[in-house]
Amino acid sequence: MNEKTTSQFSKYRILGLVGRGQFGKVLCARVRETGKLVALKELEHKRFPTSKLLRELRFLLTLQHENIVSCTALVHHQNFRYLVMDYCEGGTLRDLMNYAKLSFRQCFTLINDILLGLEHAHAANIIHCDIKPENVLLKITAQGWQAKISDFGIARLSQEIDAEGNNTGSPGYMAPERFYGQFSAGSDIYAVGIILYELLLGKRPFTGMPSELMNAHLNQRVIIPESLPRSLQTIISKSLEKLPKRRYSSAKEMRLDLLALSQSVEIHQINFDEFKPTEDVEIATTSLFSKKAQHFAQQELSQKIVGLSCGGKSRFYSTSNFHLHWHSLTLEQSEQVAKSEQEIEAIAFAGKSLFALTQRSVYQFTQGKPKSLYQSPHPFKWAISPQGDWVAISSGKQIEIRNLVYGRAMRLEFATRDLSCIIAFDRHHLAAIANKPETNESRVIVISRRCNIMYRLALLVPIDRGIATFTSNRLLLLEAGNHKNLFLLDLKPYRLMRIHLEYEALLMVATPWGYAITATYNDYQTILILLDLRGNSINNQIIDGEVTAIAPIDINLLAIATADVSGYKLFAINLRKLDIDLVF
Repeated sequence: MNEKTTSQFSKYRILGLVGRGQFGKVLCARVRETGKLVALKELEHKRFPTSKLLRELRFLLTLQHENIVSCTALVHHQNFRYLVMDYCEGGTLRDLMNYAKLSFRQCFTLINDILLGLEHAHAANIIHCDIKPENVLLKITAQGWQAKISDFGIARLSQEIDAEGNNTGSPGYMAPERFYGQFSAGSDIYAVGIILYELLLGKRPFTGMPSELMNAHLNQRVIIPESLPRSLQTIISKSLEKLPKRRYSSAKEMRLDLLALSQSVEIHQINFDEFKPTEDVEIATTSLFSKKAQHFAQQELSQKIVGLSCGGKSRFYSTSNFHLHWHSLTLEQSEQVAKSEQEIEAIAFAGKSLFALTQRSVYQFTQGKPKSLYQSPHPFKWAISPQGDWVAISSGKQIEIRNLVYGRAMRLEFATRDLSCIIAFDRHHLAAIANKPETNESRVIVISRRCNIMYRLALLVPIDRGIATFTSNRLLLLEAGNHKNLFLLDLKPYRLMRIHLEYEALLMVATPWGYAITATYNDYQTILILLDLRGNSINNQIIDGEVTAIAPIDINLLAIATADVSGYKLFAINLRKLDIDLVF
């Protein structure tokens, strides 16, 4: 028996912990035979007895719907049992609500998905009894997020009678009757109404300790802002009626009312942001150049800067007239250190070396002298390892990795797809991303520095480019065709977080505290968007002219190069001088 269960469990390669449920851990795993990603929901015998296990398994096997997390297998291993379920790389709805600012349409889409899943469950006479943001998982699609209902651990059949008066659930989302062990389809609809209220207004209608919540759900009237459209007020009020008979008779009825509202003219004239509590910093209306207290240094130049890089105490920049310069922002000195025969497009400092990219070549600079590492008559992409000991080049469907210490080169060919970008995310690994235009998808291929393919991940969105970050195994990606969408991709375990910007991203740079993004604000100015490590907006600043290059100098300093009608400038922003919530 032990050999059999161990053999079952060995079919899966554990990639990491993604969360903790009510009855155990949730693991991300890969099916060794197919490479498919799955979630293993751990159920400990003592905390989740066989009767509950068989009950949830029955419900999951009965419910097959795109808005309900499906279960494909049950695996025993040691003292645990594991449900093998759909893997939802977007995390939970609670995660999304904590870090993302959702539009009205996005809120309605998520609620619509939840109601569709409940329609299917209620048609099978199954009442979930614990609908809350933590039990709604998210898949990432080309259209945005797709919500899937999970955790049917305390679900009930509609014809059941709870003789024990069990009121297990989450008090913040429990309908009044649930506190007395009663339940119906209306109990789930009430919970959806709470989520809708929270999504639109940024808070639940009732808060407090469990006893306080019980009293509020039973006796207190839900306060809805009068400035909301009357039809939306009606939908929220009807879903949150104290008596089940006064609520929506079905999830479908509520969904159709929301659908009609979402297609009306009045709803698009409402600014929902005014109803939400926010700590966002207002966009500055003046140029950074007028805020001298925020400058650490500033220098006017005669040529446009196309690259910035910082390593140790050395600061380098490259200008469009093929020159590399050393620059000390503290001493305000600049010195030319090298000249390339071709126009430099980008530079990077890795290990103890400076690297430069031209249109057809990659150079390594040692003591100011360029050494050619790669030359090609065709355009290519490049990536340098963080230690500067190997360089990767991709051209079409081929990747070449050159070991700069031993002078060896290895190649890898892909049969069908050109690579859109390559990213060296640690000393030993490279991520190559290939788009599939016919399906609007992409694939991430993780490759070792010895040119061995480690594993692949499927993304349901095409990717234009990306960068490594200061978080282990995390990439920041930019969607192809829609530069307002960024994605934080965790490679192990696989998680994908979508970040929507108000402006189209141009330049991206990672820092120890988060990410700095530039975007076009208008014809004369650039907006600098600062995000924390989870993608939350922490500050926006307006900069005169075009930002041509950006790089972190220190944990609290950003170097920025600009170009406008007055000329070219290089300066640094001292983040300590900005009114932002960062701890240095």
